[in-house]
Amino acid sequence: MSAEWAPQEALGQRFAALAGAGLLDVADARLAADHFLAPTFGVTISRLGSANAAEDSRVRPLIVAGVRAFLRAYRAG
Repeated sequence: MSAEWAPQEALGQRFAALAGAGLLDVADARLAADHFLAPTFGVTISRLGSANAAEDSRVRPLIVAGVRAFLRAYRAG
């Protein structure tokens, strides 16, 4: 695994663990990581050029909306 992909792999492993605990419905943990990053940080960077909530108050609401979208898609049951 390349260092470039390490954060996505780690996130995928965490989603797999949450799925194992019955908290998420995840068939492909690495794809779930990509699906998490796209509507959170991807949208924020695309719209604002940054995902730094400490420097820009517009970041947090976009990340929260992305997390909510992810949870709707991957919630268990």
